[in-house]
Amino acid sequence: MKDLELFHFHLERAVYILKFQDKRLIETWVNQLHLNLNPEYIESCLTAAILELSTTHPETFHWIFDKLADWQSCTQLLESVTRFALKKLIQKGFMPGQEFSFTADKKILLNENAKAVIIKDTAKTDSLLLEKVLLTPQQMYALTP
Repeated sequence: MKDLELFHFHLERAVYILKFQDKRLIETWVNQLHLNLNPEYIESCLTAAILELSTTHPETFHWIFDKLADWQSCTQLLESVTRFALKKLIQKGFMPGQEFSFTADKKILLNENAKAVIIKDTAKTDSLLLEKVLLTPQQMYALTP
């Protein structure tokens, strides 16, 4: 039980610090954690904090992916949600190369219909993550200067 209590303590601390949305503060704190804790433990804690923030503080959740996207926690979450989306697209009968493909930055480019089907029966927290990896042609054109 002590390990669970300690993880919960670190999780609460991570959520608290991430809410400041101060990259330097967060990096300093994580560097301090690396002095005493196992890197896998830290990544698990940060991943849990990001997932919690997706439901409790979406603004911070989006900030994390905008400012800390190169973090291993973010990268692993995006890879997992990409696999989830691909599996769901294939299960729903969408064909690779026809209704969806990949962009150079590892996003899934798909038509509006495919996106609507994927998002339709997905939990809100998963929808926020899916929005980070799904891209429609209209969104792609809006990003082009």
